[in-house]
Amino acid sequence: MNRVRACLYLSVFVIMGLSDAVIPILPDLSGGVAMTQSILFSAYFAGALVTMIPFGMLADRYGNPPFIALSIVLTIVSGSMLLYFNDPLILVSARFMEGCACSAFFPAAFSMLTRFEESRRYIGEINFLLNFGLAAGVAVAAALMHYYLKGGILVFCILALPALALSLLLTGNRDPDTRDLALQASERVGLSTALFDLQYLQIWTIAFVLFGGTGVLVAYFPSYTDLGPSLQGLALAGIYLGTMATSLICGHLRTTEKRMIRAGIVITGAGIAMTVLHPIGLTIMGAGSGFALVGLVTGVASLNLERGMTMGALNTYTYAGFTVMPVLAAAFLGYLDYAGLFLVTGVAVLAMLAFPLHALEG
Repeated sequence: MNRVRACLYLSVFVIMGLSDAVIPILPDLSGGVAMTQSILFSAYFAGALVTMIPFGMLADRYGNPPFIALSIVLTIVSGSMLLYFNDPLILVSARFMEGCACSAFFPAAFSMLTRFEESRRYIGEINFLLNFGLAAGVAVAAALMHYYLKGGILVFCILALPALALSLLLTGNRDPDTRDLALQASERVGLSTALFDLQYLQIWTIAFVLFGGTGVLVAYFPSYTDLGPSLQGLALAGIYLGTMATSLICGHLRTTEKRMIRAGIVITGAGIAMTVLHPIGLTIMGAGSGFALVGLVTGVASLNLERGMTMGALNTYTYAGFTVMPVLAAAFLGYLDYAGLFLVTGVAVLAMLAFPLHALEG
């Protein structure tokens, strides 16, 4: 395997694994205080949202490899803080730093992978490992917490060391298997245009609503279903499985990014609505989000924009949707039951088909 891909694949598994290794032990880390638990959970997303676009723009300016190394350094430092300290303020700072590590990684990693000839396949593979890392983080932490509360964190901190070594080998070296697609200064589009021009804003809105819709299901499905905790866990794990499967399939499809995004919208919206009837809808929803993410990343890479900046914008809107839409959905619960909320969410996702996506080919 190419050394760039080996580094990125191990890194995304470690970064996402550590981020979710905290989830099963949040009640213990927070001392049973609900507000502290909520802040510990949210600090990760706050770090990611605040720094995603700035790190992407810096990667455009200074190159991608240094930011891969930085992401692993931040991961190791934040993991060490989580391991050795119990003070809530330090733990919140560590979670915020975890989010910053995510921000340093994704714009640079996606920019590097989209320069390969088989970029769609590689984006699918890294999305597979992203979701595998999230699932593994929860599973490992839950399995080890009865022996050592922070065992899951320790495992991913150790795995981060070889990832750091690989990332340092990349720093300062130009990979011979990538194509130089850097834009000339005269061709560059500013941040305000990238964020607010209608042809690009359509793409960001789709990312916000589609992944925000999955966030609504993840947040409220446990309150909706009568399934026991173990079956709930299996149903929610179906989201990861669906995404992982379609992420690998996407790399072998002969279709345009626009059609892949539209297919992702239809499948995700249908899966959300179907969850009202059966938990298999969660797996279908995950499958749709896998199609959509690969289509969005490879589609954004084809735009006449600096890649780090646009990958930062795409990830910012994705994280913002996952964070904000469940909060907005709570306002509807005064008027709708959970089934009604899920149906409205599914319709909102399907409404994204109205965007023509003229900025993308096909």
